Amino acid sequence: MDENRLKQVPKTEANLKFIEDPDTFGTLSTKFKSTSNDVLEDEGDIKEQEFLEKVPLPSQKLTIKQYADLIKQYIKHKRLKEAIDILEVRMLKEDRVKPENYIYNILIGACADVGYTKKAFKLFNDMKRRALKPTGDTYTCLFEACINSPWPLDGLKNAKHLRELMIEKGVEPNITNYNVMIKAFGRCGDLPMAFKIVDEMMSKKIKIRVHTFNHLLHACINDKEHGLRHALLVWRKMLSMREKPNVYTFNLMLKCVKDCNLGSKDDIKTLIEAIQEQVMIDLSRVNRIQIESNKNVKCIENSILENQKIEKNSIAQTCDESIDNHEEVDSEDQNFVPSGGTSKEITILKNQNSITLLPKEYNKTQSEKRTVPNLLSKFLQLNQVLSLQEVETLQEKFAIVGGQEDFLKEMEALSVKPDVKTFTQMLPLIDESRECEIQIIEKMKSLNVKPDIDFYNMLIKKRCLRMDYDGAFLIKELIENEVKNCKKSYQRRKAIKSNILTYGVLAMACKTKENAEKLINEMKEKQLKINIEILGTLLRHGTVQLKFSYVLYIMDIVKQENLRPNEVILKHLEAFHDKCVNILRKNETSTNESLSRACKSFLSKYKTWLKDVHIEEEHPWKQFMEPHPETVQRENIEIKEPKKFYKRNRQFIRYAPRV
Repeated sequence: MDENRLKQVPKTEANLKFIEDPDTFGTLSTKFKSTSNDVLEDEGDIKEQEFLEKVPLPSQKLTIKQYADLIKQYIKHKRLKEAIDILEVRMLKEDRVKPENYIYNILIGACADVGYTKKAFKLFNDMKRRALKPTGDTYTCLFEACINSPWPLDGLKNAKHLRELMIEKGVEPNITNYNVMIKAFGRCGDLPMAFKIVDEMMSKKIKIRVHTFNHLLHACINDKEHGLRHALLVWRKMLSMREKPNVYTFNLMLKCVKDCNLGSKDDIKTLIEAIQEQVMIDLSRVNRIQIESNKNVKCIENSILENQKIEKNSIAQTCDESIDNHEEVDSEDQNFVPSGGTSKEITILKNQNSITLLPKEYNKTQSEKRTVPNLLSKFLQLNQVLSLQEVETLQEKFAIVGGQEDFLKEMEALSVKPDVKTFTQMLPLIDESRECEIQIIEKMKSLNVKPDIDFYNMLIKKRCLRMDYDGAFLIKELIENEVKNCKKSYQRRKAIKSNILTYGVLAMACKTKENAEKLINEMKEKQLKINIEILGTLLRHGTVQLKFSYVLYIMDIVKQENLRPNEVILKHLEAFHDKCVNILRKNETSTNESLSRACKSFLSKYKTWLKDVHIEEEHPWKQFMEPHPETVQRENIEIKEPKKFYKRNRQFIRYAPRV
């Protein structure tokens, strides 16, 4: 039809197409016709058009404090992705509000707490790109992110880069920045750099307080081979600088004793020499202070004699009284040398084999002589330190800092009250017996320190490690009875309750499948979700004792709970797999058919189990890149949207009085 109609159209000059017509241009476009009628637009043009059209209303915007409150609510409920979206989506894209450094500091701190180092530094760079000046809190949070990084080498690299950036930009760190830098470099494995930072503080004449020494002890904990030696040298330096340790200092020292070693014999020898040298320096300094104070006393006496003409008899009486007082002290110790009447009085005790330095704040009631060496004490006897040679076990390491009794006496002498963490850290260091554990609990009662669930968890673990499984379950019954004895509701709320860690350490005592089933069912009753670490502990009992039903039961639980096996579980199962293969090889000629049948059944089920479970290791930051998954049950989480304030445009009308 169309072709016939075209033939009927008369040919005129307008319809004719001339070949090589100079008036026509771009004839090739007629050969290629567009197949679609859609107008193609650039993505950037579309975004620009949306940006111009979707202008947010003034009533839609919130104040900076309201945005900060929203972010804090999400962080409180551990919703980091949603908290970051408040800044990156709502503030910047939807509401188009310029953020302040306060918002960035909150988010960088939240990323630092969970070790999300990459996002913390990305927010820091975005902050600088928006011409927002980083504060001291910003740098503190960034170093904390390096400390909590899943990879210490990556954290060390970022910490070095950040320190170089601060030097390049001329940022003067405050005392908090210095402390967190010491902790960051120590935790990431660069202990010499941590000590260099302390030297830098001293060169800038910054007062080194006890908090800085605490961060240095944090740094020493990371060195497992020589950390205790470094920690003891830090402690002696702290005492020489007359800084009083607090309860955190003592707790960190216990952590050093537990996790670190003194090193080789040569290291111990250098430690003793360093301590002796430091004691002699302190002694010479005390003698110098004593001479100066005596000179000052003589000058004061001369001035009093000249100005007020005091009678000689009264002066003689006062001198006799002072001599009598010194003689009373000499009766207790023949070689007692009192210091001058300075405000910070220091007493020197000299014996043949010992030198003792006692500050004024040191508790004078401590008159009993210590029979064990205590390298933490000012009451340091050199003959006891010289006898120190080999230190290997935890109990031996604890003995060089006084042991249980002398360690607590040292705290009492410095007027430091131990807390529950002190006794929790002390539990692994005492002897392996119920008597010592009962003794430490009685000591807590005498000091009015109430044990918490972490203390009981550590006690259960200690008993399980020495295979005292009945004693471990006795502690569990003790926790349950404490809750039952609470008659009032507010007492029950404050009572100690078993947590996921309690069942984690109790799993070490479940030697049979029946005990494991009982433990898992009890966790379900208390609405505690079982994790892969607890199942790994249970699986170990089954693989060691060659209990096939126990091993297959744990494998089924892993599959049902949709858990990702970790290295511990795979290591136990691979070892059990090799054991079954060896049994089958040995039983080819033997008549033990039931054992070989069980081994074959496990090997076939193990192959299918490996295909069903997810073995690939999950990235530690993946959970922060995805929004929180929606649960089947309703979660008891409520995010309160801040109230919006609508501004009214009020016109100013000048007051005109009526005539």
